[in-house]
Amino acid sequence: MGRRQHSGLVQKKSLGQVFLNTDWPVQKVVDRLQEWGVRRTIEIGPGPGILTRALLEAGFDVTAVERDDRFVERLADYKRARGDNLKGKLEIVGEDVLKFDLEAWVGSSHEPAAVCGNIPYNISSPILMWALPHLPQLKGINFLTQLEFAARLAGQVGTKAYGSLSVFAQLRAKVTMDCKVDRSCFTPVPKVDSALVSLKPKSIGISDELLKQVETLTRGAFTQRRKILKNAISQFLSEEDLIKNCPIDLNRRPDSLRPEEYVQIAKYIFDNR
Repeated sequence: MGRRQHSGLVQKKSLGQVFLNTDWPVQKVVDRLQEWGVRRTIEIGPGPGILTRALLEAGFDVTAVERDDRFVERLADYKRARGDNLKGKLEIVGEDVLKFDLEAWVGSSHEPAAVCGNIPYNISSPILMWALPHLPQLKGINFLTQLEFAARLAGQVGTKAYGSLSVFAQLRAKVTMDCKVDRSCFTPVPKVDSALVSLKPKSIGISDELLKQVETLTRGAFTQRRKILKNAISQFLSEEDLIKNCPIDLNRRPDSLRPEEYVQIAKYIFDNR
C-alpha cells in the first residue's frame, strides 16, 4: 500500500493530533485484530479516518470516539455516502474518550472486542489507565503511540526504559512492541518516532487493591531510581524490623526488580501496616 493524501484539515496542537499518511501501519492494526478474532472495536481519535475505513472494509464493527467536531462531521459524511456498502457497522461518538463509558460498551455485547487507535501523545498515560482495567474482558489493546511511551510499556528489567509504567502495564498485560513507525509516516511530521504496541489479557490473580498499592510503591521507588530500594521507599518502611524482614533484598536498585517482586514487597509492607 502507498501513501495517503492529507485530509486538508489543520492539526489542533491542543489535541495532540498527528495524522497517518501511509497505509502499512493501518494494515498492521487490521491484521492484529483479525489474528485476535475480534468482531468489534473502539477506535480512539480516528481523525481523517484512514484506520476507520480499513477496519470497516475488513468487516469490523467500529465505534469511533472522536473529540474534534470537524472529524465527527467528516466521518458522518463518509457513513452517509457509503451507506449499506460498508462491510462493518460504524458508530460515531463525538466525545472525549476519557469520558466514554468503556465498561458499558464492553458489556453491551458478547462478541470478541478490542480497543485500538493512533492515540494522542499528550494523553497516552490517561488513555492507558482508562483502558487497562477492562483488558480482561477484551481480546486486546493495539495502540499506535510515541516510541518512547511504547518502549516504557514494554521495558525490560535493568534497562533505561524500565520504570513504574512498565511494572503497571506488565502486571496487567502481556506487552509486545510490534514495530517502529517512522515520524515520516505522519502529517504534520512530529519530532519523534512512533510504534505499534499490543497488550493482551494476562491472568494475574492479584486484587485491585494490591495492584494500586504496587502502583503507589513503584512510583515512589522510580522517582529515586538511582538510590537503593531501602532509601528510595523509606517512606513506606519506617520501622527497622520491617526493613530487616522484607522478603526482597532492599540493597538492590529499583530497576533491578521484576514486576512480581514489587508485588511481594507491596504485600509485605501493606500487610504489616
